Amino acid sequence: MKKQILVDITEEETRVAIMEGDKLAELFIERSDERSIVGDIYFGKVQNIVEGINSAFVDIGREKNAFLPLDEIPSPQEAEKGKDVLVQVTKDALGSKGPKLTAQISLPGRYLVYTPFSSRIGVSRQIRDFEERTRLLEALRSVVSSHEGFIIRTEAEGCSKKDIIRDYRYLIKLWKKIKGVSWKPNKRLIHMAFGPVFYVVREIFNDEVDSLVINSSREYKDVLSYAKMVIPGLAKRIKLYKKDRPLFEEYHLEKQIQRIPESTVFLPSGGTIVIEQTEALTAIDVNTGSFTGERNRERTAFLTNREAAEEIVRQLRLRNIGGIIIVDFVDMKERKNRDQLMRALHQLLRKDRAKVTVLPLTRLGLLEMTRERKRDSLVNLICQDCPYCQGSGLVLSEKTMFIKIKKEILRRAKEFTSHSLNIFMNPRVATLFDEAKVRELSSKIKKNIRIRADYKLHHHDFEITI
Repeated sequence: MKKQILVDITEEETRVAIMEGDKLAELFIERSDERSIVGDIYFGKVQNIVEGINSAFVDIGREKNAFLPLDEIPSPQEAEKGKDVLVQVTKDALGSKGPKLTAQISLPGRYLVYTPFSSRIGVSRQIRDFEERTRLLEALRSVVSSHEGFIIRTEAEGCSKKDIIRDYRYLIKLWKKIKGVSWKPNKRLIHMAFGPVFYVVREIFNDEVDSLVINSSREYKDVLSYAKMVIPGLAKRIKLYKKDRPLFEEYHLEKQIQRIPESTVFLPSGGTIVIEQTEALTAIDVNTGSFTGERNRERTAFLTNREAAEEIVRQLRLRNIGGIIIVDFVDMKERKNRDQLMRALHQLLRKDRAKVTVLPLTRLGLLEMTRERKRDSLVNLICQDCPYCQGSGLVLSEKTMFIKIKKEILRRAKEFTSHSLNIFMNPRVATLFDEAKVRELSSKIKKNIRIRADYKLHHHDFEITI
C-alpha cells in the first residue's frame, strides 16, 4: 500500500497528513497561536520556593510562572530565589496551572536521546534481544565521549552503525548551537522545540513512506537539510509542492477531514460503526446496517466485524482517541470466528505507535481496550460543543416546540391589549402552524395571530410581540 506524508503550511496553522493508499490515516494540527511549548528550553529566573509542594516557581517570560519540582534539579543551590536556571518544558500550562519544567535537559533524535547533563548511556527496555542491545551500545560507544549521556531509542533497533553516528553528530551539533545562544534578560527562550513537521519526519518518515510532500519552500529546505544529515537515503523522497491548487485539495483530503467529527462511519459493505466519545471512555457500536450479502447470519456478522475492526483501528489513530475504549461487535456464536477476529485486530494494531492493551472478546461481542493518550483528541482540537445543545447532540423536536409555543401564546395572550399578535420563530417550527391551527388558536384567544418565520432565531427561541 502506498504511503505518503503531506505537509500543508499556512499562516494560521500547520497540518501534517499521513496517507495510506487514498485514505487519511493520521492528522497532526498545530495552530500558530496555540503552539505547544513542550520541549522548549529557557533561561528561567527562580521567583520563589514553596517547600510544601517541593517546587520552585520560575519566570520563563510567559504569562504564568512555571513550576519546577526540586527533585528535577541536580543541585539544590541552583534553585535559590533570584538565580537563573536552564530549564526545559515537560508539560504545557493547563487551566490555572503554569507549565511544568525540568532541569534535566534532553534532546530527542531519530535513534538517540541526548542528555547533556548526564554521563549515563542506556538502551530502551523495548529492545529485548541481548545481541542487538550489545551491538547498538558498541556502535554508540565508538564515538561518544566519557562525559556525554545518551539513551538508545526503540526506533534504533535494526539500524546501522552509520545511522547511530549520524544521529549522534546531529544532536551534538544541535546542543552546541543551543549553548551558543547569547542570553538576554528580556528574552528567556533559547531553543524552540521542533513542531509537528519535524516530529513526523523524525518518528514516521522511513523506508515504508513513498514520498513526503511540503507546500512551503522554507520548511522544505529545513527538512531536506535535516534528512541529508540524519537519513540521507530518504532525502530524494522529499518533494516541494508547487501547484496553485491547495495541497490538501489536490489529494482530496478536505472532505475526509470534514467527516472526522461525524459519529457514524460507513463501511464498504454497507455496515456502520458509531463512535461516541465522553470524558471517561469511548463507546464504539458495530452494526450490519444494509449489509445482506451473505445468507448465513454468522458469516455476515464475521465479515462486518472484520471490516469494522480495520476501520476502528484507523479511526483510533486518526481521531487520536485515548483512554478506555469499549467496542460492541456484532454477536458471533462460533468461537473460531471470535478468535479469528481477535487475531486480525492484534495484527491491525501493529500500525499504531501508541501503546494499546486489548482484553479478550466476551461472548456478547464486547471488547475492552485502553490506548495511550499521546496528545489531545483531534475532535476536541477542531471542534467545540454546540452552543445550542451544549454538546448533548440533542435539541427539542419541532412538535415539542409547537406545543411549547402554543401553550405560551394561550398563557400570555391577556398581557397584550392589541387585537393582533406577531409570533416570531425558527422556520422549521413555523411550518407546523398551518392555517387551520392558526385559526383555531386565534379563535381561542380572540386575537388575530400572524406566524413570522425568522432564520436568525435558534430552534428553541421564539418571540411574541404586537
